[in-house]
Amino acid sequence: MKDDVRRSRTAFVWVGVIVPLAIILITTVIVATWLPELPDPIATHWGAEGVDGYGPKWMAIVLPLGVGGGLVAFMTLIGVSGHRMPQSSTKSQVQPWGPTSRFLGGMNLGLALLFAFISLVMTGVQRGITDAAQAPDIAGAVWIALGLLVVGAAVGWFLQPRSPEPTGDAGAAGEDIELGETERAAWFGTAAMARPGIITLIVAVLLLIITTVWVFGADPGTGWIMATVTLLVVLLVVVTLVFRVRVNAEGLRVRSIAGWPRWNIPAADISDVRVVSVNPMGEFGGWGLRIAVDGRMGIVLRTGEGLQVTRHSGRRFVITIDDAATAASVLNSAAKGAQS
Repeated sequence: MKDDVRRSRTAFVWVGVIVPLAIILITTVIVATWLPELPDPIATHWGAEGVDGYGPKWMAIVLPLGVGGGLVAFMTLIGVSGHRMPQSSTKSQVQPWGPTSRFLGGMNLGLALLFAFISLVMTGVQRGITDAAQAPDIAGAVWIALGLLVVGAAVGWFLQPRSPEPTGDAGAAGEDIELGETERAAWFGTAAMARPGIITLIVAVLLLIITTVWVFGADPGTGWIMATVTLLVVLLVVVTLVFRVRVNAEGLRVRSIAGWPRWNIPAADISDVRVVSVNPMGEFGGWGLRIAVDGRMGIVLRTGEGLQVTRHSGRRFVITIDDAATAASVLNSAAKGAQS
């Protein structure tokens, strides 16, 4: 393992796992010692008119340990395993650690501070009272907790080193294609989600549709809201499953099979073309139309090789496709031809 990867992972463990869990455990112990002083039931939710939600005393333990600790554990799992997702390309291995993991480490610290503060305030204002309805409002504390989330996430981000650069030939520049004066080159390809991903999406959409039908039958008012959301999700899935890619003397054109969304990058606006190895979770935080932490915009539908195009403005566009090397060569020649 490279030293920069080891440093990144060690920092993630301390900033995003050990410290957040320590904060949550300390908070849980403090709250547990306060349980005999709390009313039964306790207040669990405040509305415009004051307390409007109640629960048993043990709910005071569930908030920091169950909800807060559960979120930290879930995000830790994504952070340490996202880069291990199966690779669907025969190219070199993808980035072993990415900015998404660094971001999740910072978020874990922020979430721990949020849940710790809310838990201490929520239970602290109820110590010594016999009726939870008398608990004072904690709306101000919620805003402070949100501020702690933002500050904690930012501090956690900067406490970790910059993510290591991709390894192998992940940054290979596109080679030129020698063309005669009357010759033209073009490349056509398809960017599509792998079959397991398509199956997963179909199952998820079917479950969403079934849930919508059930909600509609139980409560038509809420059902219409669910139906609208379901329709938007279905449309989003349809327009992002498959994209057609064309590279020629005009530049790069990427278009959904539904006709929209589409991107056109003129050859004259291209400053660099590279073949990259893409890790959707590690670099972009997931699959589909994504914006990475480092500002790259991407159509990342699977793990593996992809085409990265940098504009003169510095903006970078990434799309996962097979035979990215050939596409890069054609596009690189087109870019140089447009600037000559």
